[in-house]
Order: sequence, then structure tokens, then C-alpha cells
Amino acid sequence: MPGRDTDRGERIPVSSVRPFLITAAAVLAFVVTGCSAPPEPLPRREVPEHGAVDPARPCSREPGTAPATGTAPDGGEPQARFDAATNTIVLTGGEDVPLPALGEEVADSALREVEPGVWFLGANIAVQPGASLRVAAPDVHWLRMAGGGGAFVSITAYGGGLAVEGTCITSWDPGTQTVDEDHEDRRSYLLARDGATMTIDDAELRFLGSGDVESYGLSWRTEGTTGHIRGSVISHLYYGLYSYEVDGLEVTDNEFHDNVLYGVDPHTESRNLVIERNVVHHNGKHGIILAEDCVDSVIRDNVVYANKHHGIVMYQNSDRNLIEGNESFGNAAQGININESHENEIRANKVYDNAESGVGITQTSRSNVVADNQLRGNGKDGIRLVSEAAETTVRGNTIGRNERYGVYVDTVSGFELTGNTVFGSRVGLMIKGGDEADEGDNEVFGNEEADALSS
Repeated sequence: MPGRDTDRGERIPVSSVRPFLITAAAVLAFVVTGCSAPPEPLPRREVPEHGAVDPARPCSREPGTAPATGTAPDGGEPQARFDAATNTIVLTGGEDVPLPALGEEVADSALREVEPGVWFLGANIAVQPGASLRVAAPDVHWLRMAGGGGAFVSITAYGGGLAVEGTCITSWDPGTQTVDEDHEDRRSYLLARDGATMTIDDAELRFLGSGDVESYGLSWRTEGTTGHIRGSVISHLYYGLYSYEVDGLEVTDNEFHDNVLYGVDPHTESRNLVIERNVVHHNGKHGIILAEDCVDSVIRDNVVYANKHHGIVMYQNSDRNLIEGNESFGNAAQGININESHENEIRANKVYDNAESGVGITQTSRSNVVADNQLRGNGKDGIRLVSEAAETTVRGNTIGRNERYGVYVDTVSGFELTGNTVFGSRVGLMIKGGDEADEGDNEVFGNEEADALSS
């Protein structure tokens, strides 16, 4: 049945041709065939059942079950002091200092072991240049950071180093014996800045962060700061991950879910990022967003679903990024959205069953390429080019059984449409504002009301 992708396909767990150039004044003239058979059904993932996290037992691993993260360094002797006026443990020296060794240097009220492998942090930790701190299982299975009632603490690397390996880190309210669930009244957080290196491996970070600047939960900030996050679970933070002016951050093989706003949010002049093989779902706004001059990065092989707005977004001059091999489905708006961003390549993605359109290119976005994607079963259009989007290339895509239009164009500037297969929607191609076009090589067939309309 056109307009609804009833032939859903398999469900699985979590050129030399002349281009079709349409100008601002164009009507439709392209290859339309009535006898073509629809492509093979698209294998789809189901949105899995989504359970709640117990605020009294937020860590999923039992003590001693954290994955191995390599041979642990012996760790240096800490050079540290406790500043009572600011309630801050200041680590000024020592390389790979284990958290328990730091605890021996300060009062129990600041940092203490409350159960075997369970530590309570009642003070801030500031890691200075020349020092580095290691928070690692099995010695630290769970680090509880004081919170509740507006209280909070932070671990901040000010040019020093911070490594988290195999450990669960959460906020913790001693009065209720639960995590701090109130993100509107400050919560504890992790931060690296001023040329620091922060690495997170095989960890869990949950119920951290608030909307105050630098306090989002897990952040890398300012020029020269670097690091990675690998194989970890990040949930119920304000932003699952935030970066600012960071170069070369690697975000691989993680799960980001139930964060208040975004799952993964590189921001403001972050660049050369690698965001690969993550599962990003049920976040309060977008799943992955690069915003404000985030350039030259790769977003590849991620599974992005059930987020409360778009799945993947490029916003405000986030240019020259590659968005490749992702699955974006079941999001509350568009699967992939390009907004005021340029020269991005959206290639070989599977974008399906989103509530609005599969791919949206909008505002002043220019010179973006949408190639070899599967755009199927979306609630509005397969691909949508609107506003002042310019010089978009739409090539070699399979665009099928979207609710409204396969391809919708309402833009003042030209675009190129070539080698696409468009079938089974209410209307295959809807082009507005035109009166002339070259013949192209697209296959458009089997649409319910019309294969092509112009106005």
C-alpha cells in the first residue's frame, strides 16, 4: 500500500549519466516508469523495551565484574592538599594517582570508602597541570559524588589528567540514599579544560550535571583539551557529552540514553571528531548534534533512535562532516537534519520510521551531498529540501513508502537529483516554484496520487 511501508522486511536486534538539475524556475521532466518492481524490503531494527534505572542501585555491574582495561599503572605518590575554604582537594603532583591513594591524604569527610569498592566524594577535586588522577575498578567500583538539595561537587582536570576505567560514577544524596535526580538544582559533574586530557573507558556515568555552564555532566572544554570515551554507558546526565573548542575527541562504542537534552553534543569550534559505533537513544532532544562551527568530523556506524526530536543534526556552520553508515529511526522528528551547515556528505545511512522526514536540508545550508541512503517509511517525506538550501546533490538513494512525498523541494536555489529510486509514497516528487528542468535518470513509480507534481 503506497504511503505506508507495509512490507517492512527483516527485523533485527539493536556516474556517466547526465544529472537532473532543477533550478529555481523549473517544471518536472524526468524518467518515470510504471513497471519497475520495488527494491528489496529494508531490514529494520525494533525499538527495544526500555526499562528505568533504579535510583538506589544505578550501576549495572556488580563489584569485580568490570571489563579489563589493560594493565594498571602503579601510580605515583600524590602531592595534594585540602582547601577547606573552597571544599576542594587540590592534586598538584603525581602521575596516575589512584583515587584510594588520594583518599589517604585527605580527611574522611572529603573522600572515603564507605563499603568495599564504594567511595564517597564529599569535596571537589582539582587536578592541576603536571598531575593526573586515575579512578579505576576494582579498587573503585562505584564513586558516589555528593549531591541533593542543591549540593554538588566536581572533578575537574585543569590542565592535568583524569582517567576513569571500569568505574561507575553517579551523584549521591546521603539523606535519601539515592542518586540526585533533580537536574534543575545543580548536580555533580566531570570536566576537563585548559589543555587537560580526560579518558573514559568501560565506565558508567549516571545522574550527573545541570544546565549551568561547564556543569553539564561530562565535558571537554577549551583549546588543547583532548581525550576519548570508549565502551561506556552514559545516562541521565544533562548533556550526555559536551565539548567546546576541542580537537580530535574520540567517542566510540558507547551507549548514551535518557539524558535531559542531547545524547552527544560537540559544540563551538570542536573539530576532527570521531563519533563511531555508539547507540544513542531516548534522549530529551536530539541524539547527536554538532553545533556552531563543528567541522571536519566523522559520524559513522551509530544507531540512533527514539530521541525526542531529531536523530542526527548539523547546526550553524557545522561543515565538511561525513555522516556515514548510521541507522536513524523512530525519532520524534527527522532522522538526519542539516541546518545552516555546508559541504557535508550524508552517505549510506538507513533512515526509517521517523515521525517527520528522513533527511531534511534547510535554512541556508549549501553544497551538501545526500548519496546512497535508504530513506523509508518516514512520517512525512523521504528527503526535504526547503528554505534557502542551495546546491544540494541527491544521488543514488532509495526513497520508498514515505507517508507524504518521496522528495519534497521548496527552495530558491538549484539542486541535482540523479540516479534515485522513488516509489510507494503519496507523491513521488513534489517540486515547488519551477518551470523548466533537464531530463534525468531517476526511477519514480508506484506512488499513490502521482509520481510527480510541480507548483
